[in-house]
Amino acid sequence: MTESGAHNAALGARLAQMPSGVCCTENWLLLYANDALREMLDIRREVLPSTALSRWLAQGVLEGFHEAAGAGGEPGSQGRMIFRHPQGASYLLYWWGDVSKKHGPVRYFTIYEIPLDDLNRAARLSWRELDSVLEFIHDGIWVIDAEGITRRVNRAMERIAGIKAEEVVGRHVSEPLSEGRFKTCVTLRALQARHTVTLFDDYANGKRCLNTSTPVFDENGKVWRVIAAIRDITELENLQKKLSDLEVEAMAYKIRAQDLESEANNGLIGRSLSLHRLRQDIARAAQSRAVTLILGETGTGKSLAAKIIHDMSKRAEKPFVAVNCGAIPASLMESELFGYEGGAFTGASRGGKPGMLELASGGTLLLDEIGELPLPMQSKLLHVLDGQPFYRVGGTKSIVADARVIAATNKPLEKMVAAGAFREDLFYRLRVLTVEIPPLRERKDDILPLARHFLQKSGTGKRLAPRTEHLFLAYDWPGNVRELQSVIQSLITLAEAESIAPADLPPYMRAQEKTASRTPGAGQSLTEAVEELEKNMLRVALAETGSTYKAARRLRISQSSVVRKARKYGISTLDETQTGRNRDAVRENPRDPGLKLA
Repeated sequence: MTESGAHNAALGARLAQMPSGVCCTENWLLLYANDALREMLDIRREVLPSTALSRWLAQGVLEGFHEAAGAGGEPGSQGRMIFRHPQGASYLLYWWGDVSKKHGPVRYFTIYEIPLDDLNRAARLSWRELDSVLEFIHDGIWVIDAEGITRRVNRAMERIAGIKAEEVVGRHVSEPLSEGRFKTCVTLRALQARHTVTLFDDYANGKRCLNTSTPVFDENGKVWRVIAAIRDITELENLQKKLSDLEVEAMAYKIRAQDLESEANNGLIGRSLSLHRLRQDIARAAQSRAVTLILGETGTGKSLAAKIIHDMSKRAEKPFVAVNCGAIPASLMESELFGYEGGAFTGASRGGKPGMLELASGGTLLLDEIGELPLPMQSKLLHVLDGQPFYRVGGTKSIVADARVIAATNKPLEKMVAAGAFREDLFYRLRVLTVEIPPLRERKDDILPLARHFLQKSGTGKRLAPRTEHLFLAYDWPGNVRELQSVIQSLITLAEAESIAPADLPPYMRAQEKTASRTPGAGQSLTEAVEELEKNMLRVALAETGSTYKAARRLRISQSSVVRKARKYGISTLDETQTGRNRDAVRENPRDPGLKLA
């Protein structure tokens, strides 16, 4: 025998020892079995064909099945499956298809025994990987079988539902439902419906979840398992609620900002750009608790600005107390500001008296004309502003002030500091926030709106004649808004006609008429006279209409001409410049709350 023949004989002998056989393709009816297969399956001496191979394999445990190519018994088709023998051994059944002249399509197969250690090691690695995925996935997993029995819940499911696996595994899924652990049994619905079901579910611990239950079918089309993936949406709903709350809060801030602008407009009449900036400064100061210093000439409305800041702040429901430091004698300033105890000095009330700081508790204290405060009182005020307690005159009980302090003055505090008339440390302490009110002569566009406002409040129906309005614009108003209000009150009383003529004005204002009514030949060239007339008409039109478009219609020129001429004469046009300035300001400081008012 040749060496090749010896190898073939050895291979044949080896193959003869391996369980092998032939089955009918259609029903796996066993057509032939060699001795090794007969011994393994305990077929003994039964005459074949007899029963299907599946009967013998059913005695073991089918682990899995995979067709490598083709189907049935056609040439080239093949497949494999793993099963365990009742005695414990594991086998790999490998088959391939062919065609027999006698039986038609058939399957040839052979069975290899798999070493138990190798199989268990592979199985352990596979199940460990699957177990890791199930245990560490963030969503909850709940698995039931075709009878509704819970087979598995993962760690995330325990956390979401507030349960332990041992409490539900092996029990019908309806039992936890009846115990009130959840409100809807989505897995049972999917089992009955035989398709994926997605519903919201509420758990006893307050969690709200989205449950998607999907049935898994076996090779016979029967439901084998139902796998539920449960996502906790409580956190998502909380985030959505927070977002909704923030949107509501933002809307409230927007409405509040509009209210603030309206409140500022109610007290500060006018359309000038400088007044618009003042409103922004006031709005910013109202949103802060810091000490605020209001600067401005006499009559500009410092006390009014302080009151608006208070009314627009969170302290609006608390007291607003104003103290005129220039109207209280120095000897009484301490007792007025800090209060006194009974019998502290001659003439003192028996029960004592709270000071202005105590009366303004929770609210705002305005120290008007702060520049008139005596130096000794400046030192005591500084201690209070630094958060230190104070005492009533003649008292021993310490008091901590809870009042927001606003100071106002028309004096140049920096020069007073240099001259030693005002404490430098107090000056810097007061100048945390500064609001500067421009004089009326720098707000020419606000003069006529203010005048009309005061006339309207009188209810008399009186109005300024056009020539009178020109004189109002030509006057410098050294007393500012207070002087303007006083002049209007005087004109309402003295003017007999409904239209207030220049003759009704005080002599010092009528002196402006000559300048306002100059004509060519009175020291002016024609060009100068035309420019002055054009300037005055343009200022009046802008002040009365408040818009370059409306002013253009009144003057019967184009809007671009109004803008160009206003720039030429230095007349502010709020509707033209406001948008650009606010855009630049927001770009520089997008979180500035005051910029939202524009």
